[in-house]
Amino acid sequence: MSRYAWPAGRPGSPCRREEREQGGHERPGTTRSSLVALIAVQFLVVFSASVINIAVPSIGESMGLSSVGLSWVISAYVLAVAALLLLAGRVSDIVGRRRLLLAGLALFAGASVMAAFAGDAGTLITARAVQGVGIALVEPPMLSLLISLAPTRTQRSRILGLLGAAAAFGGGAGVVLGGLLTQAMGWQGIFHATALLSLLLVLACVRGVPADAPVGRGLCRRDVECAVLLVAGLVALSYGVTEAAGSGWTRPPALVLLGAGAALLAVFLALDRRRNRPLVPLRIFTTGSVGAADLGMIALGTVATGGLFFLALYQQRVLGYEPGVSALWQVPMSAAAVTGSTMAPRLARRTSPRTTLRAGQATLAAGLLWLGRAPGEGSFAQEALAPSLLIGAGLGITFVQLTQAATAGVPAHESGLASGLVRTARMMGGVFGMAVLTSLAATRTIAAGSATSEVQALHAGNQAAFTALGLIIAVSAVLMAAARRSSASAGKPPVEYDGAATPTA
Repeated sequence: MSRYAWPAGRPGSPCRREEREQGGHERPGTTRSSLVALIAVQFLVVFSASVINIAVPSIGESMGLSSVGLSWVISAYVLAVAALLLLAGRVSDIVGRRRLLLAGLALFAGASVMAAFAGDAGTLITARAVQGVGIALVEPPMLSLLISLAPTRTQRSRILGLLGAAAAFGGGAGVVLGGLLTQAMGWQGIFHATALLSLLLVLACVRGVPADAPVGRGLCRRDVECAVLLVAGLVALSYGVTEAAGSGWTRPPALVLLGAGAALLAVFLALDRRRNRPLVPLRIFTTGSVGAADLGMIALGTVATGGLFFLALYQQRVLGYEPGVSALWQVPMSAAAVTGSTMAPRLARRTSPRTTLRAGQATLAAGLLWLGRAPGEGSFAQEALAPSLLIGAGLGITFVQLTQAATAGVPAHESGLASGLVRTARMMGGVFGMAVLTSLAATRTIAAGSATSEVQALHAGNQAAFTALGLIIAVSAVLMAAARRSSASAGKPPVEYDGAATPTA
């Protein structure tokens, strides 16, 4: 049976009878209902990631969290997704894609309810981590099931277009509704909304997505060992970076955590490379542009996560905007991101993918550095609207080009792995970047506190974070160019691609 074929079912079952009636294919109504349900799941994946950003300042005030503590409301979710995404793709083959999809949606709904009723920061951060586990279980089977609906290249292009539209709509809706719900119901309202939406999607997928049979072998002891080592290593490194950024890189707690994380990941790689089907075969990073593109995506993940985090703090704590107003002022940036991602393939065809990527990175870095110079004394329209448009356009262009570069030149049987790695790189960039940026901002705020007002001291920290983000993008562009030159000097031909990327959440 093909990896992307719907299972025929047992003789005499309804699934088998439908195959006989339809000549071995799904009925059009079933395909349409499956497509609608799965596209709606993609909307939830992106919506859940964006809806939290506007509510972050309100959560911090309600829970009494510092910027460093508040960052874990974001990082716990991102870390859980990043740590489990690759393994979830393997598990979906073992237990069945629809079954894992439903389990992930149900887990996400339960975690959303837990977050909505959280009475302290520890409970909320735990709930956010469980939400991340749910999304990690949802995304691989959702993408795989969608691909199974597209046997031809033309159909697949149309479905990927719908996937990209759902992602764009989910991101924009998350920003707007996050602000409106937070202002009307408090930050708890966003979790009530995501719980309701995920429960509705459970019902839609039960009715609309046909059951599929497992196609892989069960997990062996080595699978479990590698999964535990990977998750534990990433968690230890994340805590280590946070501790080091807050108390110093030479303090014993930070050194112990960083050392433990590095050791756990080293053991994971040593065990994984001996397997017939390793989770992360290291050779893939030397295939095509995978290594350089993943490096760029780590930097982009830092911007996508940290930039939105500090933008919301700037709008609400410095400019004094309500959450709903803050959300509306972020709509132009979201529109610019959609425009940039739409125009990127056309620009790549007219110039070249490499030139388009450089232009996107330059635009993004310019917007961030400009925002880092905003005085924090006027309105958003006066001092931040123009740089936010540059940031949005740069994000859209750079994301599309890096995603395509990370999968160009990769053999077809490893394209799923390459796609998973680039998503994981983006999320891990968000986790580690948030730890460093929040510490940098807190240090700058404390240093400025004795000579200025509390609001201006806080803004000094925001300015430092935006400036650091701009420099990170600029440095990553330089490193990617150096990696390409090194590859060319080693005699490897450049990888060409058309600039059109598969949308990812």
